[in-house]
Amino acid sequence: MKVLHVITSLVRGGAENHLVTLAIEQAKQKIEVTIAYLKSKPYWLETLHKSHVRVVSLSMRCYGDFQPIIKLRSLIYDIQPDIIHAHLPPGEIYTRIALLKTFSKKPSLTISKHNEGLFYKGFGDRYIGSWVAKRANSVIAISDAVKTNQCINYLGYPSDKVTTIYYGIDPTPYQNVSDEEIKKIRSLWGVNDETYLIGTVSRLVPQKALHILLEGFSLYLKSATKSAKLVIVGAGNLKSDLKNQAIKLGIQEQVIWAGFREDIPVVMNALDVFALTSEYEGLGLVLLEAMSAGKPVVASNISAIPEVVSDGITGILFTPKNFVALAEAFKVLEDKKVRFRFGSVGKEKVRKNFTLDKMIEQTLIVYHNCIY
Repeated sequence: MKVLHVITSLVRGGAENHLVTLAIEQAKQKIEVTIAYLKSKPYWLETLHKSHVRVVSLSMRCYGDFQPIIKLRSLIYDIQPDIIHAHLPPGEIYTRIALLKTFSKKPSLTISKHNEGLFYKGFGDRYIGSWVAKRANSVIAISDAVKTNQCINYLGYPSDKVTTIYYGIDPTPYQNVSDEEIKKIRSLWGVNDETYLIGTVSRLVPQKALHILLEGFSLYLKSATKSAKLVIVGAGNLKSDLKNQAIKLGIQEQVIWAGFREDIPVVMNALDVFALTSEYEGLGLVLLEAMSAGKPVVASNISAIPEVVSDGITGILFTPKNFVALAEAFKVLEDKKVRFRFGSVGKEKVRKNFTLDKMIEQTLIVYHNCIY
């Protein structure tokens, strides 16, 4: 089988990380895999090459650039893929336009929907999103929330055309972190063994609602019974605004701005609690990473998050934007026994429900149903 994935970029992000994992696992099964990306520097290039996945840049200069369509058509003609698998709206649109050309072998098209929210911000977003999907033989939603809210209610896809396939994760790297590595990174952040460390791994963008995280942490500190710090791992254009907010709240000494880091398994193990305050999430791959490390989660009760985090069992869900409830959750999780209980159950949930084997097997079933 030949599979051509098309995606907007190969930077680090939930959809991109998922695609890289999917492509590598497919290559292990002797599937001929190619990834074509539209823009940006390909963070995952070396990793993919080592796994015998071909990577092709479509060299998009700006949205609306027609050159990537020509390159993609040529690539489809050369590869003659059995399946074209498109990811993220720009990748979907460029793939749809490229397929307007008549090919001697008509490839099947699968689309993965990774997010809720608008197809794009602009006029005709629903129409274009629906038009793209009409060419698809199948649509994969990464959660039931995405299937219902994005695919069926927003874009009007027939329910029998959409299959929910959760992200899969290999928990091994998160469970093989040494005590020495944990101690080293906590020391780097000025955190000792007694410090209660709350953290997040996130792009610093509006979707993640990190201003709510800062508000909740600030309120929690007023009733905290132990020394506590908040570490924010990630980069984004809101960093300056968020830093200013921390200063206004008077918590700048308790907030660690760790920036972009490669060692996420170590980061997750160094935390006592993982927090995600997003306004929406397609699934939340970082939740699976935190749970794989045995960490309790505090997260917004919205979108697909309740499909991952079981309230009162693997973590605590709070009403979005309710920083009072967020502060209360941090207070509850001061208790080490509660943290351990939630973390243990969360680790087991990932092991059972979010495996690579399930993700690969279910995706191949979708492919086969398209082809045969």
